Amino acid sequence: MGAPMATVTINLGALDKLTEAAATKGVLKAAEWGSAQTKANLSLPGTGRTYEFEFRTINGRSIPMRNRPRPGGPHTASAPGSPPAVDLGVLREGVLPDTQVRYDGDAIVSRVVSRMEYSLHLEKGAERMAPRPFLSLLGTDHQDGLRAAFVLGAKEAS
Repeated sequence: MGAPMATVTINLGALDKLTEAAATKGVLKAAEWGSAQTKANLSLPGTGRTYEFEFRTINGRSIPMRNRPRPGGPHTASAPGSPPAVDLGVLREGVLPDTQVRYDGDAIVSRVVSRMEYSLHLEKGAERMAPRPFLSLLGTDHQDGLRAAFVLGAKEAS
C-alpha cells in the first residue's frame, strides 16, 4: 500500500509568460504551503468520541481496558469526514512536501506526502472506520491558498 499524497500540478503550456524556473519555484512553494496547511488541519481538536481508557486488540477486536486510564489522559477523536484529531502528533510530523519536481507532459508536479503507513486508512476509511480525509482537503478546501503560494513562489524566482 503506497503512502497517500496530494499533488500540485501546473500546466506549463497554459503559462506562456512564466519561465520554467519560476513555475518550478511556484510548485515547490505550493507544496510547502500545502504541507503546512495539512499540519495545521491535523492540529485541530477532535469533535468525535472521547476515549478515556487504553485499548487492546484481542482476537482482532479493539477492547477498552476500563481499569487502565489512557497514559496521556482522555483523547477526543475526530468525527467521520473530519481530519484526524491529534493524539501523539506522529501523523502530523509525517506530512512533508516532496522537494522533487516531476514532469508529466506539459505539467510540472510536486506533492505533499504522508510517511505513515496508516495514512491511507485514515484518508479513505477502513472496514469499520469512516474516512478522515486530510491530504485530499488541499484539492477541495484549500485551492486558493495553493494558488497564492504558487504565485508567491513564482514571483520570488523572477
